[in-house]
Amino acid sequence: MAEKMEPRSPRLGRPPTITSEQIVDEAKRQLQSGGADALSMRALAKSLGTTPMALYRHVGDKEQLISAVLDVYSQDLGALVLPQDQVERLRMIFTAIFETLASERWIIELLQRGGRGGGGAVVLVDRAMAACVELGMSPRRALLVYRALWNYTLGALLNIYDTTTRPEGSVSPLAVKIREIGPEKLPVLSEVLEDWPGGTTTESYLEGLEVLISGYTNSD
Repeated sequence: MAEKMEPRSPRLGRPPTITSEQIVDEAKRQLQSGGADALSMRALAKSLGTTPMALYRHVGDKEQLISAVLDVYSQDLGALVLPQDQVERLRMIFTAIFETLASERWIIELLQRGGRGGGGAVVLVDRAMAACVELGMSPRRALLVYRALWNYTLGALLNIYDTTTRPEGSVSPLAVKIREIGPEKLPVLSEVLEDWPGGTTTESYLEGLEVLISGYTNSD
C-alpha cells in the first residue's frame, strides 16, 4: 500500500518585490488624501502588500520618503523653461509655485512646520533671485524681493485653504469686523468691502503679484 503523503503547508514566500517609484507614488497618493500626519510606513507597506522592512531597503524613514515625494514636484518646477525677460521670468516662477501648491495642501502644511522643499524648488529660488540681480539689484536686495513675493504667495495660499474650510457663502471674519466698526472709522476698507471676497482667489492672487512685481522691479 502506498504511503500516504502528508499535505504540505503553504510556503511563506518573500513579500512581492517593489520599486522606489512604486513606494513614492503610493506615498504621494496617501499624502494627497490625508496629509503628512496620516502617512505611516506601516500603512504604506500594507497598501503595497509588503512589509515595513521592505520599505526601509529603499527609504531610511518617513521624513526621507516625504522628501522623495517633494522632489517629484520640484523636478517639474526646476524643469520650467523660463523666458529671457526678467520681469516675465519672476511672474512665471511665482505663478508656477502658486499653481503647484494650490493643488497640494499637504505641502503647505509641511512648509508651515518648517519642512524643506525639493531640490527643484531651490533652483527656482536661485532663478528668481538671478532675475532680480539682472535687473540691477544687489544679491541681498534680490533675496528681500524673493522673500516678499514668497511670503505673499504663502499667505494667499493659506487664505485660500482657510476659505475652503468655512461653510459655503460665509463671510470672512475680517469682513464682519469691518462692518461692525463701520465706514466712519474705516472709510477706505468699507469702500472696498464688496470687493473683499470670503478669501483669496487665483485671480486676486495674480493681480496682487503683478502689483508687487511691478513695484519692486521699477524701484531704484
